[in-house]
Amino acid sequence: MDYGHAHHPMPGHRPAPANRAINRRAAGQVYAGAVLLCLTASHRTHDFAVLERLSASSGTVLAEKLLACDGVAGEIVLSTCNRFEIYLDAAEAAVPLVERLRGDLRLLRGEQAARHLFGVTTGLESVVIGEPEIAGQVRRALNHAESSGTASPMLQRVFADALQTRRSVRSRTGLGSARPSLIRLALDLASHRITDWTVVRVLLVGTGRYATSCLEALRDRGVADITVWSPSGRGDEFARRHRLSQARGHAVAATAARVNLIVCCTTSPDIVVGPALLDGSCPVTSHVADQCPVGQAEQHTRRRLIIDLGLPRNVDPLVAELPGVELLDLEAIKLHAPLQHLAVTDDAQALVREAAAAHAEDAGPIGPAVAALRAQVGDALEAEIARVRRRYDPETAERTEAALRHFAGVLLHRPSVRARELASSGRRDEFLDGLHAVFGIERPA
Repeated sequence: MDYGHAHHPMPGHRPAPANRAINRRAAGQVYAGAVLLCLTASHRTHDFAVLERLSASSGTVLAEKLLACDGVAGEIVLSTCNRFEIYLDAAEAAVPLVERLRGDLRLLRGEQAARHLFGVTTGLESVVIGEPEIAGQVRRALNHAESSGTASPMLQRVFADALQTRRSVRSRTGLGSARPSLIRLALDLASHRITDWTVVRVLLVGTGRYATSCLEALRDRGVADITVWSPSGRGDEFARRHRLSQARGHAVAATAARVNLIVCCTTSPDIVVGPALLDGSCPVTSHVADQCPVGQAEQHTRRRLIIDLGLPRNVDPLVAELPGVELLDLEAIKLHAPLQHLAVTDDAQALVREAAAAHAEDAGPIGPAVAALRAQVGDALEAEIARVRRRYDPETAERTEAALRHFAGVLLHRPSVRARELASSGRRDEFLDGLHAVFGIERPA
């Protein structure tokens, strides 16, 4: 499942407004022969070691290099626990350079890239076919790119169409309506070892959206004894909101010794659970075993299952060598992914192919008009952001800019969807005439 391990700037870090792609659009530079490109690595095409490396650092470096290339007008990065993808709005002349920089990532272009994005958003490319969380990750990737100023009109439109396709596929086929997910699959596998979930004691590591989904899945099985640990120290609000006890400092090792199950679902890029935490060394506080409130005998006799849903991994594989400890990580979970109902999957794939073909067909007559509308709103947005930066302190300006960019994306979403609906029903001219009458946007030649 493609859960939320998207990588965003650290708190307090502001995406540089002076990146080259933004400057080119602000200067009115338009590239001829723009094409949609997708560089992709996923659980279906690459080893988890490669995905871990891309998620940790090398993917971010590659994304920055691509965005700085001449001919690249926009970029959206989709990074989850089972995939790393970069979508580009690029000139045809930039494709050879992208080819040289892409490394191990597969390169898709045009309708093929759109079809892939539509399939990803629908859940057809996930470990558990049809899992719903990926749609939220796609939406957040789009929102983040809009807030950062890297989402070009072309990319905004194809991502909006992908999300619309997901809704259509779900309503027409039922794919994803049963809420399959990676954590639920992992708990299914754990059921071979756990016979009574109501007596299970759990340490939940993480406090983000992913942790919320894990908490929901655990409670659905009747688990009541759940303690949360935030390695970053931000667990107070999560624990209060979900009525959970919280482990800190020495208590983390004590809790790890007491529980039957540890579920790691933090977005931390680091190892947070290792042999030292489980054998009494107490790495949380850097104290030795005799200072830790955990008895050695209990540490080595209690049977514990650890589920690691992180990419990069959150659990050191060496924990599996400790007595009584079993590790279930993404690679092991993938081997047990269930076969899906073939008829439903085939129907969904057919709808995705149709939607991608319709998107490519619409891009000719409708695409330029929608792009012109987005550019017009974008110009007004940049002018307002510049005014905000002049009038307010940096922190206030940063929050305001993020809100304005998000609002602009929401405002433009409906016209983009409506353009496609009208084009597919033979009413394209009505849309183009309306844009001209209201916004003065000329019909494309």
